[in-house]
Amino acid sequence: MIRANYESDAGKRKQVPPEEYETIPHMPFEEYSEKLKHFLLMKRENGILEARLHTNGDSMQWGAAAHQGLHYFFDWAGRDPDNEVIILGGSGKDFTKGIGRLGPDGKWLPPTEFSSSPQEAWKMYEYQYYDGTNDIEGQIFDVEVPTIGVWNGAAFHTDLVLLSDITLCTEDAWTTDMHFRVNMVPGDGIQIVWRELMGRKRFAYAELTGEIITARKALALGLVNEICPDLESCYKRAGEIAELIMRTGTRVTRRITTQILRKKWKEDIANELRHSFSTEMYVTATEHSPHTVNFWHWAHEEAGLVRQAEKRGKVIRPRINGGEEEDEIK
Repeated sequence: MIRANYESDAGKRKQVPPEEYETIPHMPFEEYSEKLKHFLLMKRENGILEARLHTNGDSMQWGAAAHQGLHYFFDWAGRDPDNEVIILGGSGKDFTKGIGRLGPDGKWLPPTEFSSSPQEAWKMYEYQYYDGTNDIEGQIFDVEVPTIGVWNGAAFHTDLVLLSDITLCTEDAWTTDMHFRVNMVPGDGIQIVWRELMGRKRFAYAELTGEIITARKALALGLVNEICPDLESCYKRAGEIAELIMRTGTRVTRRITTQILRKKWKEDIANELRHSFSTEMYVTATEHSPHTVNFWHWAHEEAGLVRQAEKRGKVIRPRINGGEEEDEIK
């Protein structure tokens, strides 16, 4: 059994008074947690910040709120010296409920903020390229403390949890990358994450076929570290790991170790992200590449079949008609 060597050093950070050296005080937790509460529910205890993505307290509806707000979160929370470990995950049944906005009546509205029509092409920079590149870069470059991702249920934009230093998922977690399946180029950073974690050959197969990645497959491929029974047990386990981290290394050691762990991520992102993202935007502008909710609904049906087959020791391989259980050749 590994025993922690130290008591937690949360709240024991030494600092000089800002007024003495004319330094700029960081934005306090109470302020940025209030500013971002429309899409992130936050709490902090003993230096461990837990942030749950949500829409109206339920599973996240992907749209401008989170897409734009996330890089503010990584900036403000990353700069807050009172944060020692950050846990980022979802709410409700699924990490991602769908794409678009919820109207006042709770009904789905099309994601017009992601429009690529000629009349609204300006949105591709303001609400896609700018926010998207800064979301990825912010998580890796701006946050200098250990991070733990919590992936619950159905998810797209899994980069948000897979880029964490440690990732946990629920037993019912699953994902598929929708880019190629909806006639889009996978250049917004997801390709860097999946390719790095699962390997080139496996990523090419998953991307071109729209393969459903279940929790068990994610563990086998090296996308996640542990599977937990449900959402709350995931957050409980994340808190336990965070506390272990806090008691095993001291403040400076934690932060510098994090930089060592992320060196390869930083190189990959600096070398590729902005070029590949602009390539995705070019194809989105010149080809019909709809941000539509329909495929996500179809993917749920496919994922249900795959998960049921998995329980019976069978597989469902990506095929034109799909849905046929087969024996897995090992």
